[in-house]
Amino acid sequence: MFKRNVLAISLTLAALCSAQAAMAAVNGGGGTLAAPFYNTSGVLPSGFAAYIGVGSGAGKTAFLNNDATQFGLTAGTTVHWAGSDSKLAASDITTYNTNHGAAWGPLIQVPAMATAVTIPFNKAGGNLNLTTDQLCGVFSGRLTDWSNITGSGRTGTITVAYRSDSSGTTELFTRYLNAKCTNPLDGSFAVTTTFSASHTGSTSPTVVTAKGSPAVMALVNSTDGAITYMSPDVAVTTTAGLDDATKIATINGVAPNLANVGTAISGVNPPVPGNRSNPNNWVPVFAASTSSTDPSVVPFPSAGYPIIGFTNMIFSQCYIDPTQTAAVRAFFNQQYGTANDAAVASNRFVKMSDSWKTAIVNSFVTSTSSRAIGNTSVCNAIGRPL
Repeated sequence: MFKRNVLAISLTLAALCSAQAAMAAVNGGGGTLAAPFYNTSGVLPSGFAAYIGVGSGAGKTAFLNNDATQFGLTAGTTVHWAGSDSKLAASDITTYNTNHGAAWGPLIQVPAMATAVTIPFNKAGGNLNLTTDQLCGVFSGRLTDWSNITGSGRTGTITVAYRSDSSGTTELFTRYLNAKCTNPLDGSFAVTTTFSASHTGSTSPTVVTAKGSPAVMALVNSTDGAITYMSPDVAVTTTAGLDDATKIATINGVAPNLANVGTAISGVNPPVPGNRSNPNNWVPVFAASTSSTDPSVVPFPSAGYPIIGFTNMIFSQCYIDPTQTAAVRAFFNQQYGTANDAAVASNRFVKMSDSWKTAIVNSFVTSTSSRAIGNTSVCNAIGRPL
């Protein structure tokens, strides 16, 4: 009788553990730029927990170190994926592979969709068009009064609002400033996820700061004369639209609408097959000129809206729980098929082109690919824990 009871208890515990594994949520979070998109109904398939927007820096740290406390979750909870508008550094990938590759499997980094970085402002008046030189002057502090902006029809102090935390949107914006601000009076801008660390020069703007995009947007809306850089979905929730130059500036006469962003990214192609084994090569970044040593670096476009980039996703190729493997594969099929296209557009992003979608599916979903999510040859008894 004792042995039968022990056996019964063991079977019950095994069943409970199996049920817990089957119900284990796929946890993710990170950059706030795309948070409203990921939390749009139907975008994440069954098995995914709600996306937690905390900033790209925290998202990358959470995934690379499996540190759920970055998301405000209980220590020991597994982080299964992250969103980031700031791509992983090559050193991040090397360190991950060294410390965790054998136990967790390779990581996957791919662009989810393209985005504009918009320039919302709060100053009554008509349409506002900024030249690149004027934009640089505002954020460097060379231009400190609205009357300094020729043609603005406004007067009063310009107050620059920006994110105080690490932000992928900041990296996308500072990439543009780094490449395009050539007036020596502006000093220089470094590419960084922390805006306060970007500018070096003899001038400085009047500033206000807040943590997270919604808080910065609230600051702009409550501060007369404020201006900022912002993801389109957050900017539009508090303004009339991406073509409304009385609330969101045009840059060199071009509005940050979907058509103009689509034009800007139309010449950016997925990595050629020989470069697809390196996660770094999957995320294009814009710069003043291309790099002969890094095929992911591309020049800023000559047509369309100029301040652009990609918001990215970081996943593992391997998961211990097969239900999580299936959920991740389902999400890739949604995102790089057509199921999520309407949600991409409604959140003011631009979907990846058909050539990008095909390349990503062929590499990370098609079962014959060595990089496919859940490939049994690579993921034999290893993967992200439950």
